[in-house]
Parts: sequence; C-alpha cells; structure tokens
Amino acid sequence: MRVFIGEFICGGGMRRRTVDAIDPSMMAEGSAMLAALAKDFAEVADLSIPIDHRFCPSLPQSTLHEMDVQLPLWGQWVRAAQGCDAAILIAPESNGVLAKAVGMLRAGGIDVIASTGDFLRATSDKQITSRVFASGGVPHPFTFNADDPKSNERLKGFRQYIVKPRDGCGTKQISVFENVDDAISASTKDHVLQSYVPGKPISIAAIAHAGELVTLPAVSQDIALANCAYLGGCGPLPDDEQRRAAALAQKALAALPLSARGFIGFDLILGEENSGDVVVEVNARLTTSYVGLRHIVSGNLAARLLGLESGPVQCKTSADSVRWTPSGEVWVHDQVVANG
Repeated sequence: MRVFIGEFICGGGMRRRTVDAIDPSMMAEGSAMLAALAKDFAEVADLSIPIDHRFCPSLPQSTLHEMDVQLPLWGQWVRAAQGCDAAILIAPESNGVLAKAVGMLRAGGIDVIASTGDFLRATSDKQITSRVFASGGVPHPFTFNADDPKSNERLKGFRQYIVKPRDGCGTKQISVFENVDDAISASTKDHVLQSYVPGKPISIAAIAHAGELVTLPAVSQDIALANCAYLGGCGPLPDDEQRRAAALAQKALAALPLSARGFIGFDLILGEENSGDVVVEVNARLTTSYVGLRHIVSGNLAARLLGLESGPVQCKTSADSVRWTPSGEVWVHDQVVANG
C-alpha cells in the first residue's frame, strides 16, 4: 500500500513566503503533526510526501517531492499522489484551503480520506456551525446574529465575549472582550461573535471509516486565557469526563451532514456541572492532539484511518499521564519521548 501525506505548511503551502513571514506556531504544529503521522503510516504503508525543504521535519523512509515555487501547489500535490492508494491531508480551513485541497486531489483521481463537501462547509464556517447546532439542539456558545434584533440584548447577558474568524484555524486571531460594545465593534461579516463559556477546555477526536465511527480518548487542552493560544494538551481524561465528552461529540456529529470520513476533532468546554458542557467547534481534519493520542491508545491510529484496524479503542496509559506541546514534544509518565 502507498499513502500520500500532504501537510500544508511543510508541503509547500507557504513556499512563496519568507520564513520570517510565517507564524512560528503554525510551522511548529504542522511539522509535529506531519512527523507523528508519517511515523505511524510508515509502519503499514510506503509514503509519498510533498516538502518545503526549509522546514521539513525528520521523516521515516519516504518518497519526498520538493515543491517548486514557480508552479501551482495543488497540481504538484496531485502529481506526487499519483499511484497512491489513499491520501491524508492536513490543511487549514481558512480561505477554503482544506476544501480546495480535498477537491483538487479527488478531481485528480486520488482517494482522499476526508469528509465530503457538505460536512466541510458546515464545520469550516463557524456561523454555519452555530446554526446547525442550534437546529440540532447541540449545546454551543451563544452566537451573535446581526439580523436578529433580539440577539444584541441576549448578548449583553454574558460577562465576556469571543471574536474569531468565521473560517479560522485553531486559536489563531481570537480576541477576548469584557465589554459587549467593544466586541461588536471588532466583529465584521468575516467574524463570529460568541459568548465566553467558562470551564475546562478539552478535545475529543473520532475516526470515521466505512460507516463505523470510533471515538478516541478525550484530552485536556492548555489554553492561555489572555489570547486563547494553544499551549499543548494532557490526557487521557478521567472516566466521568470521558463519558461527558463522548456524549457531546456524538450529539454534535448527529447534527452535522452525514458525510464524515477520516479524522474529526471536537473542541469542547466542560462546565462544573454537565449542564454547562458545550461544543465549541468541529475540525474535519487531523489536529495537534494526534501527537499525544498516539501515545495514549493501543494500536496504530494511522492503520485505523486506512481501515486496517477496527473495534473499540483501548487506552494503554492512566489518566493525565501523557502531555505534549504544540511543537510535538511528548512526555509519558514524566519521561520525555524522543521526537514524539
């Protein structure tokens, strides 16, 4: 079997920018996800990987394709993926990049292990996500709607406010406000304005393959309060929080279009009581938590993505015994794991 792994930053998506013009945290997270995923896939398949040599991580034996700055990116990815049995893509939702990557490779005859258009649209645009969750009864932060006269008054009932891009990736460009008028002033048609929900930030992922959905262990997220920056994670969570997270993820997935495939990540907030639990957003792609999850579960998550492993997932570590940084540094029982 041969698999194409395309990570946007390391795979040439920023090849026309100077290194100092690229967000260092995006480079670090992209590199960490690519290295971890490649290591797992290398155990079950031959690999074909597009690279930008300026920040390509250490990779297992693979066929590497240096991206040409003069040529369109997606055409180069399609050529590099020819002859592969499957493709896994890691790309931001911003500006439709993920949807374009999936569409272009599928148009080139490549089997991309990713959700289809309806699911991508519903999860990539946070305004659409909020409407889908409202219709489906999924607990979600209150989202301001400029077309609803009552929305402004309802918004004033909260203590803090979040403004973020409608198609933002991760915690980038998120602002926190104490004053509702300041939040409204900072929000444009390209943003969503939501109530700030206090609680414990966590993530839980699932893998969808051939109609089977397997939920992975939930983990906590270390988020800086001042700017909502992602600082890493720790897991697995204790049993009660696992059950709460899994129930929320299942409810969110049931409300979304029935076209989920591959890796899906859910960002949640767990309140002091179950009634305070909410789904913040959904990512139809691999997320940084993968670098830790691969040390938490038994078996090979990449093999699951290909359908080579199935059945319930088993944790091989105790609660909160694995922690990691966004750049891929991992500790298991406080012992450093080399290169994740």
